[in-house]
Amino acid sequence: MDTFDAPQLPGAAPVQRRRFLQHSAAALGALSAPSVFAADDTIRIGYISPRTGPFAPFAEADEFILDQVRKSLADGLTIGGKTYKVEILARDDQTKEDRASNLAGELINKSGVDLMLSQGALTVVGVSQQCELNGVPSISTMTPWQAWMFPLKSDPSKGFKSAFHFFWGIEDIGKVYLDIWNGLPINKKVGMVWSNDVPGNAFGDAKLGLPPQFSAAGFQLVEVGRFPIGADDFSTHIQAFKREGVEIVTGLFNPPEWATFVRQSAQMGFKPKVATVAKALLFPGGVAALGDRADGMSTEIWWTPNYPFRSSLTGQTSRQLAETYQAASKREWTQPLGVVHALFEAGIQALKNSGDPKNPAKVADALRVMKLDTVIGRLDFAGSGIKNVSKMRVVGGQWRTGNNKLDIFITHNRTAPEVSVQRKFELLKS
Repeated sequence: MDTFDAPQLPGAAPVQRRRFLQHSAAALGALSAPSVFAADDTIRIGYISPRTGPFAPFAEADEFILDQVRKSLADGLTIGGKTYKVEILARDDQTKEDRASNLAGELINKSGVDLMLSQGALTVVGVSQQCELNGVPSISTMTPWQAWMFPLKSDPSKGFKSAFHFFWGIEDIGKVYLDIWNGLPINKKVGMVWSNDVPGNAFGDAKLGLPPQFSAAGFQLVEVGRFPIGADDFSTHIQAFKREGVEIVTGLFNPPEWATFVRQSAQMGFKPKVATVAKALLFPGGVAALGDRADGMSTEIWWTPNYPFRSSLTGQTSRQLAETYQAASKREWTQPLGVVHALFEAGIQALKNSGDPKNPAKVADALRVMKLDTVIGRLDFAGSGIKNVSKMRVVGGQWRTGNNKLDIFITHNRTAPEVSVQRKFELLKS
């Protein structure tokens, strides 16, 4: 049973108190629980995601994924000759940083989770911090590794004891965008619009973000400042882009913000030849809301049904996973479907590889050296060159209108040649 309405508790308790509570609960469970599994025979996995709030589209497939994972684990996990029941305790962080941190504290101290999984660009830092403080192994995703690691006050050479993360890095997105833009018949003037939040500031950072990559590749950059989440006026940006003759627009937007930017650009007569933006063009619903104007817009692709990979958990190919989701949900597939599925693949495999899933140090050690082929491709925590981080594949794509619907097609794959190109890139219609 899902429990997305769990109450919040204050932050994590000291490690000693947590262990005492866990052991006490285990002892009581062994005396009173009618289940054939004793308390120590149950693995508890916490999962925190933005089921509601501004980032809810990233968790749109959660219910489907959780149902699939629970069914695959219905007979338990046999590890080290012992069979464990598996419980997944899912929580909605409502896209709120403080709530996510408090929920993590509750799952650690009250529920005694053995592994924490989390996703969400605004919320994984607090969850990972709670897990690191309490020695609970955790895996997070859905934000660039820089926007996870640096706020946690670490760096690629240091890493962490318990917290792990997989996603692409800002350097990877830079390569994808440059792969799309290089060679196009354009003037190489780029208008940048970044949101004033953790991911937006990471993308737009003058030293570590995308701007220095674009400049080094010979592009001229135009920027007039960050915008607040929920902004409804981009006229200052658009006026500057028109004045400077910008032909490429890039940035980080939520779907409603990008819709506002597109509408105001049309009203003000601004017609870029290329629009390559992050986040806003990930989701079919947000793109469909743009109507015909979405035709030709481009973005990074994290995963599609055309990825040539298979789930280590269910055995499904990328296409089978997408088709099963569409049949069950009556919705279009969405890119986070593959990523969140892979999050559970990595978590389950770490428990298996540990030899003792109730020993947090052994689970963390298993993650530290993990190499796993998943539905989004290989995760490799040992070989990324960034401690506690695995990279994931990302390619370039473009939304095109056809058969009375919008579809996204892979147009550039220099960053992941094993993912096949589907269609040639074309400039936006003037």
